[in-house]
Formats: sequence, structure tokens, C-alpha cells
Amino acid sequence: MRRLAAALAVSVLALAGCAQDFDKGPEGKVAEKIKDGKKFYLVVDPAKGGEETKFRVSKYDYHDCNRGSKYPKCVDD
Repeated sequence: MRRLAAALAVSVLALAGCAQDFDKGPEGKVAEKIKDGKKFYLVVDPAKGGEETKFRVSKYDYHDCNRGSKYPKCVDD
């Protein structure tokens, strides 16, 4: 029983380390997608004016958001 509990604890800690939680960027339209090695970025043109903003996202968000789609709606769909 102790081995099972220890194995479960190790697997939970390993999975927790894999989670990617990046800050959300501004609302707007995806202007560009950039892949730099294993890092994924979106460039968003804000809906309320201002400068384009580049920010890091998970690979899942990168693949879910196409150029021209509305961010962050493309992540939530």
C-alpha cells in the first residue's frame, strides 16, 4: 500500500510540473503566430487601439488560435 501511495504522489508531482500557465494577453485580433523552438507566441492587435503585444502561450492555445481570430475567444472555444 505504501508503494502505491508513493508512486501516486510522484506521478501527481510530475504532472503538476508539466502544467503551463502563462499570463493572458490583451483582448484583440491575432495578428501573428511565432514558434521559437519549443516556445509559442501570439501577437495580438488590441481591440481598443494601442500597440501590438507579443506574449507567450501554451502549445494548445497556439494551435487553437489562427491569424485573424479573436483572442482570448479562440482559447475558450
